[in-house]
Amino acid sequence: MRHFTRTPYYTGPDDPEQGQVRGTLKPGETVVIETVGGHDHDYEAAGDTIPGKVLDVTTHRRYSRPGGPFLIEGIEPGDWVSIEIINMEVGPYGFYRNGGPHWGSVRLAAAVRDGLIHFPPDFIVPIRPMIGVVELESVAPHQIDHGGNMDFNSIQPNSTVHIRAQKPGGYLSLGDVHARMGDGELTGTGVEIDSTVTLKVDRSPGFPTSSPVVEKSQVVESTAELLTSGRGANWEEALKIAWSEMVGLIADHYDTTVEYANLIVGTIGDARPGYAAGMLNSRGSSSGGYVTCQIAVTKELRRTGQPFKP
Repeated sequence: MRHFTRTPYYTGPDDPEQGQVRGTLKPGETVVIETVGGHDHDYEAAGDTIPGKVLDVTTHRRYSRPGGPFLIEGIEPGDWVSIEIINMEVGPYGFYRNGGPHWGSVRLAAAVRDGLIHFPPDFIVPIRPMIGVVELESVAPHQIDHGGNMDFNSIQPNSTVHIRAQKPGGYLSLGDVHARMGDGELTGTGVEIDSTVTLKVDRSPGFPTSSPVVEKSQVVESTAELLTSGRGANWEEALKIAWSEMVGLIADHYDTTVEYANLIVGTIGDARPGYAAGMLNSRGSSSGGYVTCQIAVTKELRRTGQPFKP
């Protein structure tokens, strides 16, 4: 089985190998591809890796090799390609943000050990790996139904992504892996992290759609959750209400601060639509439109009583 690593690192931003095709994959072939987390930050070189530590992403760049692009043998424009996610492993450190209605957006360190993500001061939650970017290269400078930064939690181990090629060879790339990300990626990040992905690329019979189709065969969410709700004239308004309610709930339920609660909600909270049609069913009426949503946080979240030690 071929293994495409993120090393050896490029010599810097002017390395002529940057952006070059990494290899040609055969239909039916299973390969291992390493991806780069976040801004390719060297967390250990930065020194302090305590969960919640503010990171300076302007230094300690590694210039890792990305997860693509790869040509796929025999693929022509219009052909459908299947990308089956067989297994995912994530690195020891990543980052996330503190954002939303309660705090500013800063980049913070996240540690992952033994399948658990550590948040300050002593919270842990199981990983739930997913791939944010799976794409075949577009013929246009903007994205047209070729995958890309979709950020769906459905793109996980035991799922298959089907995408229609737009160029000869397809030019497959993947990245933006998260150790865990709430549905909706509320702060614009999950736990952004390095990963090692085992996948199988093959031809797909295709679908009568223009956009990618995901086949999901595994349920990884906990059935035990806490959920809050919001209603507003638009999605953002409803989301803000549900988010604020969940921050208060987590702060009280786990006896922690609003800041720490907001870190949890923004990073792992799942935003789910309730009534999502808004004015679509108004039949000409100009009033009465609204949407509802819930924020869900798994009850697997717990406190250890002991801060993480690198």
